[in-house]
Amino acid sequence: MKKLILIAVCFTILGGCSSNRIKDEGVKRDGVLTAVQMSAWMYGSHVLSDDTGKPLTALSGQKIDLDEYDGQNVEVKGTLKGGYPVDSGPEYLEVQSIKAIKN
Repeated sequence: MKKLILIAVCFTILGGCSSNRIKDEGVKRDGVLTAVQMSAWMYGSHVLSDDTGKPLTALSGQKIDLDEYDGQNVEVKGTLKGGYPVDSGPEYLEVQSIKAIKN
């Protein structure tokens, strides 16, 4: 009985088996931000790419208007969403803060 209680407590503390729980906090990434038009992975409203256009990180921003930074070189900070990447896509970051970077 004690084992069942311990398992239930651990399951509750760890958030169960949800694949959308936060994977990592305080992540910082930089690159060129663009709105997602079409992609194979279909998650995130924007993407952060390197200088060659290779997608590095899919982004979403509940509290930030990412469209304001479209086409700009930026630094974003936020939390990685668990369960990603999928369909050969990039990691998925919920943006908490963003700033433009001068080249």
